[in-house]
Amino acid sequence: MTGHFKIVFSDIDGTLLDSQNRVPVKTREAILELEQRGIPFVLISARSPEGMEPIKRELGNHAPMVSYCSGQILDADGNILSEKMIQFERAVALKDMFDREYPQLSCSTYGGSKWIVDDDQNAWVRGEEAITGLKASVGSVTEQFAAMGGVHKFLLMGEPWEIRSAQERIRQVCPDLFMVASKPEYLEIMEGTVKKSAGLCWLCSHFGIPVEESIAFGDGLNDVDMLQAAGRGYAMANAPAEVRERVAHTAPDNDHEGILAVLQELFDL
Repeated sequence: MTGHFKIVFSDIDGTLLDSQNRVPVKTREAILELEQRGIPFVLISARSPEGMEPIKRELGNHAPMVSYCSGQILDADGNILSEKMIQFERAVALKDMFDREYPQLSCSTYGGSKWIVDDDQNAWVRGEEAITGLKASVGSVTEQFAAMGGVHKFLLMGEPWEIRSAQERIRQVCPDLFMVASKPEYLEIMEGTVKKSAGLCWLCSHFGIPVEESIAFGDGLNDVDMLQAAGRGYAMANAPAEVRERVAHTAPDNDHEGILAVLQELFDL
């Protein structure tokens, strides 16, 4: 099998990171060994680029990143290769709807390096800050994103039943948007053509690598399309059953270096 695969894509949370939000040392060493062989290890996440950068620095590799589930694709030096946004006027209207109909939900708005919230002391916001290591800023969508011309992502956080209600309502009003409940308490909303498989296919084309020669790892519902599109997709053993059932291969869980086990098998590391 060695030599067949030319590029690796990996989700971050619940996949590359263990349950303590750390990159396992041996996994990092394997990723650097792949890079020496000319095989890029690409981080692909719903996180913002700023939320991904600390992980990339910890890895120490030099590869592109796919942020916002392909809403923004960056080259190895951080230059934007491709981006897709919810247009500004629509973003403002959506935020107004969230405020009016779902005031109990915490709404984060992301665009480029900006993470804007209504209340940075909100418990959901504080929790996300702890996960990502980033600090949210208080502001309005109208003021913060007008010059940018749009936003990359809305993140609604709240109780699962409230998230399900909001998801159904947004689906009725804006059926073309891409939505995924990355976990029961989180609903991520992005431009309609955004999905991780699009980022995988875009970068494969960019490098001139057939999609069949790609590997992908993930654990969430927003990873399924990527795992199905890759030449070989692996759901982590810690992924929900509804994810594992839709993917051909399973890797050991993220606390037992599942990515490392697969890379060792496929690349004789």
